[in-house]
Amino acid sequence: MIKLITFDLDNTLWDTDPVIIQAEQHLYDWLKKNCPALTNQYSKESMRQFKMGVANANPALKHKVSTLRLEAIKLNLLDVGYDDRAATLQAQQAFDIFHQARQQVSFFDHTLHVLDDLKKTYQLAALTNGNADVSVIGLDCYFDFSLSAELVGKQKPEPDMFLAALDHANVAAEEVIHIGDHPEHDIMGASQVGFHTIWVNFEAASWRDATPYLSPPTAEAHCLSEIPKLVARIDEGSYK
Repeated sequence: MIKLITFDLDNTLWDTDPVIIQAEQHLYDWLKKNCPALTNQYSKESMRQFKMGVANANPALKHKVSTLRLEAIKLNLLDVGYDDRAATLQAQQAFDIFHQARQQVSFFDHTLHVLDDLKKTYQLAALTNGNADVSVIGLDCYFDFSLSAELVGKQKPEPDMFLAALDHANVAAEEVIHIGDHPEHDIMGASQVGFHTIWVNFEAASWRDATPYLSPPTAEAHCLSEIPKLVARIDEGSYK
């Protein structure tokens, strides 16, 4: 019997790339107005490259996307001559601009209907490697709880977030379905813990062609509208 359904967020419930591009533009526009010394030396692309360098130099930040971006902005500011106090203050203000814009998502078709339908029967949880905030986005009315890599300390496909969800909901792995778009982060990670899985595959890609080395998901959805029926079939034991 299924008791909990966990959802990935980015690229499962909305398209993430346009959101990040727009948020980084808002960030850069704010910096251009408020910290011109930085934007005189760094383009958006060179800031991205700088952030990647900070990540490579600080493996402990790998699972902390918000902390990483905040630290990279601060180091950018220090690099162009700001003192530590000013860099800390301006970096936080700049990050807040980014983070607010990062929550301005456009849901895929059927997202809200599917969540509303499933919420009537199951506990729902959000499991994300990113820094989308369901309370700001307006999905907290559907999710009983949400977990992030920043909070847990490890990204999917590491087992930590999946195991934390089991503890939080007080359920067994076989009572959970995880739904996500990423073959490795979502499907492999959840499967290895013992969850049932639904692969959100909008492009109708071949699992075997794309990921020949991974065990297939329990079920596959080409449209979010298919998910309630797939969940029902898993719940009744139709997929073995």
